[in-house]
Parts: sequence; C-alpha cells; structure tokens
Amino acid sequence: MLASEGSGEPLVVLDLPPAPPVTRAIAAPVRRPKAPAVALLALGVVLVVGPIVGGLFSKVASGKQMIDRFAPHMEADALARYGTDLATLRQAAGAVDTIYAQQAVVAGRFPGLDAYRGEAGAIDRRASTLLERVSRAEPDYRRTADIGGLDRIPFLVVLYGMAAIYGACVLLFGGRGRARSAVALMVLASVALTAYPFVSDLNRGTRSGQRMLHSFAPFMTHAEVRQLQRDFVVLVTAVGELDTGFRAVPQTGPPAADVAALVDGWPRISSDLAALVGTINDNIGNFNALDDLNTLTRSVGVSGLQGFPWLLVGAAVLGATLSVAATPRRRKET
Repeated sequence: MLASEGSGEPLVVLDLPPAPPVTRAIAAPVRRPKAPAVALLALGVVLVVGPIVGGLFSKVASGKQMIDRFAPHMEADALARYGTDLATLRQAAGAVDTIYAQQAVVAGRFPGLDAYRGEAGAIDRRASTLLERVSRAEPDYRRTADIGGLDRIPFLVVLYGMAAIYGACVLLFGGRGRARSAVALMVLASVALTAYPFVSDLNRGTRSGQRMLHSFAPFMTHAEVRQLQRDFVVLVTAVGELDTGFRAVPQTGPPAADVAALVDGWPRISSDLAALVGTINDNIGNFNALDDLNTLTRSVGVSGLQGFPWLLVGAAVLGATLSVAATPRRRKET
C-alpha cells in the first residue's frame, strides 16, 4: 500500500492483465506466371531492336521522301502536259520526215536530225510507256501518299516495345498493385497500336503502295535513266538543228506548223522531261529502300507491304494477351 501526498490515504495497487500481443495479417501468397512475362519481355526487345537493326527508320523515311518528291509529277495537269509534250514530239517527227521527202534533203546534211529520224519511233515508245506507267500508278500513288504518319510507324513500334519491356519487368518483379497498372498500360497501348492501321488508312494505303512499286519498278533503274538521258540528248541536238540550219529548208503547210510547234514549245517540253527524268534518277535509292521494306515482311511469311498493318495488329494482340496472362494472382489455399 502507498500513501498519497497531502491526504495520507493509501493508494490501491491495481493488478491488470497483460496486454494481448500485436498480430499482423499474413499476406496471401502471390503466384507470378513467369512464362508469359518472359515472353512479353522478349517481344519488347524484338520490337525495340528489330526496327533499328533492320533499318526500318531509314527505309520508311526514304519511301516518304520518294513519295513527296514525285508529288509534282503525279498531278493531273502535269500528266496531261506530259501527254501533250509527247504528242508534239510525235507530230514533229512525222513532219520532219515529210519535209525531208518533199525537199529531197540528203542524208548527212543534218546529222542530228538524221539520228532523231532513226530513233524517233523508239524514243516515242519508251516515253509513251513511261507516261503510261506513271499515269496508271497515279491512283495507287495518291492512296499511298494519303497514309497518315507513314514515317512515324517505326517510332510507334519502338515505343510499344519499350512499353512491353517495362510491363514485363513490373510483372516479374513489381508489387501486385503496380502489376495491375502495368497490365492496364499494355492493354491501352495495344488498343492504340491495333487502331492505328485503320485510323491512318495504313491498311488500304499499303496495298496501293505495293501496286505502285510494281508499276514504278521497270523505270526506277539506272539503266533506264541512262537510256532516257540518251534520248534527251538526241532530242536536244535535233531541236537545235531545227531551230538553226533547218530553217533554210523550205517548209509549208501542216508539216511546217508541227515543226514550229516543237521549236516554240521546246523550252517547256525540255523542262518537263528533265524534271521527270531527274526525279527518277534522284530517287532510285529511295525506291530501292521502299522496295526493301516491301520484301522485309515476306521473310516472315507475310506478303509484302500488304501484311505490314497485320504485323502491327498481331504484335498488339500478342502483347495484350501475354500481359493479361502474366498478371500476378493469389495462390489458392489448400
């Protein structure tokens, strides 16, 4: 017994029971499916490294550059102007033959015109074939050019791959709450990647792109460019003689009008021909890069550019499936 100060009354000692021990709830064991998470990590690495090693960035950029540079030559008025140019050359060739016959112009007097008369038919066939191919490719070119963000595709693939790597690491090593957020992120990224080919018109544009490449292939070569340049030299020499020495030869009627039309229109015609041939020559490398992109998907069993959108969709579906399958779950107690 103890006495309190002041009153002197004794204090009662209380006998309290011991406090109960503090217990913590045992966390339920979590099962982490490793196989789908590892597969997701591998998919991410492939999508990040593949475009870099395969040169996807440069190939797509080159293809976009070629499409942009051909734009002025694929306009309706430009194609119509090229057709008028060829008609002027064709009529002038016939007019020169008529004047030669009418005036008994001897061979060798105008060497440039002699060469042109000998090659006029072949030059016309080559130029007409070129114009026919370019004109036939115009609708496919237009749909290919309308693809939204063609040069951004490699960046989308790499970004999706980085998201897959991040998601896989969280699913393998992160907490259960973070894992759910990582799965949600992967599903959202997969939906975006799946929608892109349809929102950007990539699906239809790549089919047109494949047909455009097929139409362009015969003239997008160095050999074809050299032949077109030789034809241009023949034309330059012939028109030069028509505008100088050949004026001394008597010319009347429709043949004279056709020759005059060529001489007067030559500045425009030569500018058109030089610009088109120059664009072809400057973009052979870009064409080959785009054609490599067309054959790139064939190596994995998909037909050219047509399969490219479905590769994006397939990667997105696979990534979403693996991320959901790798979601950590509580173990069932036995």
